[in-house]
Amino acid sequence: MKEGTTILPIERGNAILLVTDIPAQVCANCGEPYLDEDTARDVQELANETLAGEVSYAEARGERTVLVAPFA
Repeated sequence: MKEGTTILPIERGNAILLVTDIPAQVCANCGEPYLDEDTARDVQELANETLAGEVSYAEARGERTVLVAPFA
């Protein structure tokens, strides 16, 4: 394992949030990222706050919305 960063896509309804620059432990063999418990909770809170209004807005318009939120 080595320290690195990752991008996590989170989909809710018609909205997709790409959370970037998330600190993670990355497997040196396969590249799989692993988040610690605190980081995972912080990412979930960021997603909840960012997507709160966007999901209903995207669904009302019948479109897909893509948002990008840097973690750091």
